[in-house]
Amino acid sequence: MLKDRLAICERPGGCGDNHRSVRRKEEVIWIRRHDFDCIVSLLSGPHNLHSYDELEMPHLHLPLGDAAAVAPILDAYEEITRRIEAGERLLVHHERVDDTLGGFLAGYWLWLGRCADVPAALHATERLLRRAIDPRGREITLGVADSGHRRRSAPADASPVGDSAVSESADPSAEAGGIIEPPATPAWRTDQ
Repeated sequence: MLKDRLAICERPGGCGDNHRSVRRKEEVIWIRRHDFDCIVSLLSGPHNLHSYDELEMPHLHLPLGDAAAVAPILDAYEEITRRIEAGERLLVHHERVDDTLGGFLAGYWLWLGRCADVPAALHATERLLRRAIDPRGREITLGVADSGHRRRSAPADASPVGDSAVSESADPSAEAGGIIEPPATPAWRTDQ
């Protein structure tokens, strides 16, 4: 989501009935080998935290809880941004890459000041996720917008990767850590 700084995923090991401890262990090993400094869990419960401890993977638990409660979301934004600015590479997860995580991300772009308003933040996130954000995610984003809280100074290269409409001043070159536009049609569909 932020090049070489922030990525998202579903809960390591899978979600719901598909969750497997062996898969979780393999995925945590993969995460560590790919130089992520910390896993950030947004789950309301302590799921997977014991596994992160067992595998000596640094982690942070920032439960989102109720969508109506904006304070935990703003606290999570502060902590994530503080760690990114300290040079850490973070992997943020929720149960799945769903509307809750999408709304959290859209609110983050808005809070960072990289998107001017809610529609722009939702549009950027929908392009990144390549799916629409439903009412649950929109509620989270609107909650952040309605709180009136914004970050005072956003990092210069903290644009969401994948949407060229996010910031007018962003350098679109990949070398500058700027915005990379995803292809409209995946390559595997055009190679037939």
